[in-house]
Amino acid sequence: MNESFFIPECLYINGGKPIQGDIKISGAKNSILGLMAAALLTDDVVTLRNVPYISDVLEMGNIMRDIGVDVRFNPQKRILKLHAAKITKNELSHQAANFRASYYLWGSLLARFCRTKEFDSLKVCLPGGCSFGGKRPTDFHEELIKTIFGATISVETKDKYSYLDFKLPKQENKDLCPVYTTFKSSHGATFHWLLSVAGSNNCKMMYNASLEPEVSNLVNMLQKMGLGLSGSQRTGLIYDGKNNGLLKAVDFEVIPDRLEAATYALLALGSKGSIELDGINFDHCRPWLNQLEKMFDKGIYYSANQTKLYLDFERRKAFNGFVMQVTPFPGFETDLQQIWTPIMAQAKTPSVISDLIWPGRSAHLEEMAKFGLNSEFYQFDVVSGQQATVKNLLINVNPSEFHAANAKGTDLRGTMGLILLACITNGKSTINEPCFALRGYPNLLKNLQDLGVDIQASDNGKIIENLPRL
Repeated sequence: MNESFFIPECLYINGGKPIQGDIKISGAKNSILGLMAAALLTDDVVTLRNVPYISDVLEMGNIMRDIGVDVRFNPQKRILKLHAAKITKNELSHQAANFRASYYLWGSLLARFCRTKEFDSLKVCLPGGCSFGGKRPTDFHEELIKTIFGATISVETKDKYSYLDFKLPKQENKDLCPVYTTFKSSHGATFHWLLSVAGSNNCKMMYNASLEPEVSNLVNMLQKMGLGLSGSQRTGLIYDGKNNGLLKAVDFEVIPDRLEAATYALLALGSKGSIELDGINFDHCRPWLNQLEKMFDKGIYYSANQTKLYLDFERRKAFNGFVMQVTPFPGFETDLQQIWTPIMAQAKTPSVISDLIWPGRSAHLEEMAKFGLNSEFYQFDVVSGQQATVKNLLINVNPSEFHAANAKGTDLRGTMGLILLACITNGKSTINEPCFALRGYPNLLKNLQDLGVDIQASDNGKIIENLPRL
């Protein structure tokens, strides 16, 4: 039987006990959706391994099924097969409004249509996902569609959803600017560019590409599928323009999720527990690992083959606060600043977080304050030497005394930060709307229970249609 994926309305956590156990790290949430979209660039079977069992994968898979892709998944073996033999529909359903990364399908479908001529247009529902205090724009991605394809874009509203209509030109315009860039390095825009250029017959370049390991994961997959990519994220990405058809089949592995690994490591730290993390990539985890090694000279152990990390914080010493300047990889990850916040509040002295990547990441602070978090934040403009103005989020995190509370999920990492906070705090807490966290943390309840956390899910919730069984 094809079981359903259940998302509870709330979680009940009786926290305050040190965790203990081991976790097998899953495939990267920030990688898998781009790799799934790449399966549209071939009419052969694509096999993906180490695939995380999260709601985003199911929703992305069901959107792809709706347009004719054969999608089959084995969550236990972490294997996903996708076969886009023929695309039968050129409109993405409103399910795309549930998560932001659905825009990866825009470029991959348009690139495919340039080769197959199955359609000459595409209608897409504007994506949703974590808002970080307001509507996250898609201007990077709309401009990319114009730059790569020379497509025209119109907007319409239907049944309370906003749609973009992309119309491909009859033939590729060789006079289009070959260089695409964004003001700030963008993981999503880099993924989208990589997927889109497969439809071009001309050399294309991307400046200021993201440095994140998940980008390299997609580059490696596309190269194995036959796309002519060179350069690196540090020097700029180059597509040679020599592709003139669909790509070939591939059997490919998703990299381990460095952010999931960090979350469980910080849970061990916050609860004064111990944990073994199996299957991590140490190079990808270096930013947060470096910080832990600065804080503690004991309790951090590596396996000889560099695949396992053992953390023992049961007798850890008190630690001082520190300054976290969020920057693109290999700097401090913006995705983790919300997970670090409760840990910083356990320090003897104040800490400071400065985030210019996503300066809207602040909604979780009000919810964490219900637990006793003592913090304040400021948002202000920063003017660079090039007279370019950007927003900055500055958070002061002060030493805090925590108590059990009822709180509400805000976004993926903010919600996980609340769950972590409830796990390390004495007493019974309730986290409402935990659905955000289940977008990025596979088997979350079972993992926490296996680590000794007293956590239960409500009987009420919603069900996401699972994918056909592989």
